[in-house]
Amino acid sequence: MGQDLAYNREVMRGVQAYAHSKTGWVIRDGPLARYVLKPLREWKPDGIIAHLYDRKIADELVALGVPMVNTTSTLADLDVPLVEADHLAVGRMAAEYFLSRGFRNFGFFGSAHAGFSRDREEGFRDALAKKGFSLTSCYAEYLPRPLAGVSWVNVDDRVRAWLNELPKPVAILSSNDVPSRELADICQQLELAVPDQVALLGVDNDELECNLATPPLSSIVIPSQRIGYEAAEAIDRLMSGEALRQTRNYLPPVRVATRFSTDTLAIEDADLRVALAYIRSHAHLPIDVEAVHEHAAVSRRMLERKFREQLGRTVLDEIRRARIELAKQLLIETDLAMPAIAKRAGFSGARRLAVVFREEETITPTEFRESVRRRNGLSHSET
Repeated sequence: MGQDLAYNREVMRGVQAYAHSKTGWVIRDGPLARYVLKPLREWKPDGIIAHLYDRKIADELVALGVPMVNTTSTLADLDVPLVEADHLAVGRMAAEYFLSRGFRNFGFFGSAHAGFSRDREEGFRDALAKKGFSLTSCYAEYLPRPLAGVSWVNVDDRVRAWLNELPKPVAILSSNDVPSRELADICQQLELAVPDQVALLGVDNDELECNLATPPLSSIVIPSQRIGYEAAEAIDRLMSGEALRQTRNYLPPVRVATRFSTDTLAIEDADLRVALAYIRSHAHLPIDVEAVHEHAAVSRRMLERKFREQLGRTVLDEIRRARIELAKQLLIETDLAMPAIAKRAGFSGARRLAVVFREEETITPTEFRESVRRRNGLSHSET
């Protein structure tokens, strides 16, 4: 696999981390290109870890007859052991994220042919359908870069028409960060405000792609290093003549890295917007339901009715949810002890944090932190 994409580089870091535990491993890397095949045959590798998105090259690699592990489901029907992200779960995470921000109109932008893109769209669509919402899709073949020879003038014209026709405000999941950045550029050309009219969410959390966009793009974090580590572990087993317990290993996404492109609340009701904004900005403080309805300047009964009818939850539910999200962020991004996290997330103490966290997430805060670190990267024993 090449090193041009952040995803590939992170996968390779995971492979490297596993290789450090072995003796005698020599790793050579290169892009999935035809000119690599001749030197690869001459080198006679014992195993191959590849990002197989080109059918002809994939078939030639398979013909080498050596153990191989694939790290992308772009070619969904390829009969090669696969270690990959759970793309259906990626779509579900996007739906939950946008719904929590009050969106009611949704779009998907990505490849109609790549397996990972179709699965992300399917997970997104199914999760929205369960809540009574539909999805409008537009397709372009990035895979993950634009294909050579494609007329992007025509593609851009089609995407412009699609963006203009979508009801606003709209939340759009792109198959990865590359098309999401393309949408951000087109929104600028059309003078569509991001995120207030069009909220954009990509996948892979490629920091260069995300921060080169205007505005910076939110993105779903994939456990790329873990994928590389487990792919290396799988190829090690295959080279040793062992059978794999599973030939399809799907790892769940980690979290949403929120940047400016989704930093909005798509709520038409002014009272709800005020209340939700207050809860989000004050979740770290000991606020209660009384404080929220006083700030919104609306009766408690009226505010509760609006929350139930439009959001499907109570004011207290929203306070708890905001605090849990804040606690999750601290658990992921810091090494703070539980008492400090509880204080910063608006809980009365570590015990209260543990009780509420388990009620909402079915696991303890410590278990959550450990599971995220396993998915997002590697444990201390593996580095």
